[in-house]
Amino acid sequence: MRSHRAGALTRAQVGQEVRLGGWVHRRRDLGGLVFIDLRDRAGVVQLSCNPDWTPAPVMQRAAALGAETVVLVTGTVELRPEPSRDPKLTTREIEIHVTGLEVVGPAQTPAIPVARKEKEDLPAEELRLRHRVLDLRRPELQANLMLRHRLMQATRRYFDSQGFLEIETPILTKPTPEGARDYLVPSRVHAGEFFALPQSPQIYKQLLMVAGYDRYFQIARCFRDEDLRADRQPEFTQIDIEASFIGVEDVLAFGEGMVKAIWSEAGHDVTVPIQRMRHADALENYGSDKPDLRYGLAIFDATQVFRGADFSITSAAIAAGGRVRGIRVPGGAALTRKQVDEIEAAAKSLGAAGLLRLKAAAGALEGGPSGRRGPAFGAGRRRPLPPRRRTGSGIEPGARPGASGGGPADGSDPGWGEPVRLDCGLPALRAGPGHRSAQPRQPSVHGAPP
Repeated sequence: MRSHRAGALTRAQVGQEVRLGGWVHRRRDLGGLVFIDLRDRAGVVQLSCNPDWTPAPVMQRAAALGAETVVLVTGTVELRPEPSRDPKLTTREIEIHVTGLEVVGPAQTPAIPVARKEKEDLPAEELRLRHRVLDLRRPELQANLMLRHRLMQATRRYFDSQGFLEIETPILTKPTPEGARDYLVPSRVHAGEFFALPQSPQIYKQLLMVAGYDRYFQIARCFRDEDLRADRQPEFTQIDIEASFIGVEDVLAFGEGMVKAIWSEAGHDVTVPIQRMRHADALENYGSDKPDLRYGLAIFDATQVFRGADFSITSAAIAAGGRVRGIRVPGGAALTRKQVDEIEAAAKSLGAAGLLRLKAAAGALEGGPSGRRGPAFGAGRRRPLPPRRRTGSGIEPGARPGASGGGPADGSDPGWGEPVRLDCGLPALRAGPGHRSAQPRQPSVHGAPP
């Protein structure tokens, strides 16, 4: 029915007669001339209907076409007039001089538009989900799904090259304890009994290893009845691998090789080996087991710096066996009041009673807990630190003028209200809007995009 995909045509086909099938993306009627953008999954090409080469009945049908009508078109590939060419887009260099047009799928006016102007807002998500078939026609969504297909094929090629076997495991299975509730499917044959949908292929891949299959992988569907997460829904896909007679370095090498292969398929080069970090170091320095390293702002321990200092809040925390932890923000003295207030609000929303903000200037620290005045901390008060505590601690007055730091004391303070815990404040503050303003993200890590 067709000879080419619309979006795949280039100037190499100039002069050829082609037959195309697709959807009417846009139609422009300029009096005696009709121009149609024809769309398929490969892209968009312009159809040119002109009485000089298009029969009158075809001109009439072309002028009556509505958006999303499905058509079959016959015509000749020609170069566009010079002023309307765009050499950066191959299909913008050519057009189809239409000689035949058949409507195979008439369409009503779409409930939501598929073709959008530049910077035009999308329809509401509820509408797009209700009219999902129209939403899935958008070039952006089609590009995402095609990229996903390519990444899955790259994954298969990589693991095949490493000697892995792709083996499917059952979906209707017995319950496997994975930390979430199971989805149950009643059995018609065995009344009163149920299958469980797998939370992971854990049991089966272990069975395969014991059976001697050596290396297994699967792009597996998993089902977990649990609350939604930012990066996971109840039904999701995971790349599942298992191997025999390997060590830690082998597992890391397989993971790095897979990441490199996938990002390469997506057009980005990743340098291996990828930076490694001990789990304990990640939690200590960033408060997360998956820290974003595109910006600095490591969490430091300032307990020894404040030990013996005349700060009642930190003294109480240290005396109770806690620690003083904070984030050093180079250039943080330039933060606006709005940014500082956003950081403060983030800390309080996560359970902190407030935020201790200190600024290093002229060999001393100045500042205090936000929203508090008292004998130990007053607005504008300056407290010099003992010389032996000014370096190597993350707080270095005079080392980088204008630096500032902030964070809670990890312990209880009878004079400040509820206990302030590290795990309820600093990791979120590190990623908060104010600190991101002070320390912009780097464009990439190991060649990967942000």
